[in-house]
Amino acid sequence: MKVAATCAHCTAEFQIERGALNRAMRNSAPVYCGRECSGLGRRKWKSPEQKKAEKAAYDVKCRRKNRELLKRKKAAYHQRTYDPEKAAIERKKRMPRHIEYCRRPEYRTWKREYDRQHRAKKFYGEFWECHLLAMDIRAHCLTVQSDYEMRREKRTLNKTQQRKRDYERVIGKLPEIGPLGNLERCQGGQDGTGAC
Repeated sequence: MKVAATCAHCTAEFQIERGALNRAMRNSAPVYCGRECSGLGRRKWKSPEQKKAEKAAYDVKCRRKNRELLKRKKAAYHQRTYDPEKAAIERKKRMPRHIEYCRRPEYRTWKREYDRQHRAKKFYGEFWECHLLAMDIRAHCLTVQSDYEMRREKRTLNKTQQRKRDYERVIGKLPEIGPLGNLERCQGGQDGTGAC
């Protein structure tokens, strides 16, 4: 059996089941004439910050649930509305701000680390973390010793030049000039003593 009641939000008279009205009165809950007034009435006492936080949480949940559908819709919208000339004009307008953003120290720090990881993944694939670790070890070693000292200890200093000289020594037809001068030329000597 339906009875008359007053909406707690819009104060309009409406008909409601007696059992529903009794239950609301027993729980000290307000009664509403419809879904719209119910939603508005529940939100009436909330602060703007609380409403924004609840909406943000709801949006995150919906985006997670409908990720593929939203992705398709966004792609279709982009195809419909994209104008390359207009986009180029907008990019040129934003260019000075973007340059200033890229000059910020925190961005440069982030970008340096990002590029380092990107290059490691590109060139070393699944072993990119090992490469970064090796580079970190090398950087630490360079704080203890200079690159020149490390190469000298490993005997890799001027390796290319040494290989070239060794090759010329073995293959070349010119006489070798040692630290004491050219011994082949000086062996006979003009006076027979062996001195140059």
